[in-house]
Amino acid sequence: MPLLERTVSPQRILGSERAFEVRFGSIGGVEVRPTRLFLWKGPERLEHEQVLPLADRPVGLDYERTESRLRVGSVEFRSRGNPLLTLAITGAMALKSWAGAPGSDVPQGK
Repeated sequence: MPLLERTVSPQRILGSERAFEVRFGSIGGVEVRPTRLFLWKGPERLEHEQVLPLADRPVGLDYERTESRLRVGSVEFRSRGNPLLTLAITGAMALKSWAGAPGSDVPQGK
């Protein structure tokens, strides 16, 4: 197996939120979506997954996206949509969620 392996899905995905996932072999991983953050430990995601919600419901389901995978050794990256844009939108959603949380020190506009 080559050290670096990249695949891009030829088909477009509709009805799925943009996402960026990093798996660290058998250690665990993280998946970032604009409305949720998934964390897990160990090789099996479903058994040890924790979800941190950032918004009420998924966004952007009406847009088609391409899925790509990149494997470097035992680390695997997977993205639906542009990963940099996904991280930027997620950061904005997290900041909005944090700023709107009860007890936060950030002043809210009217």
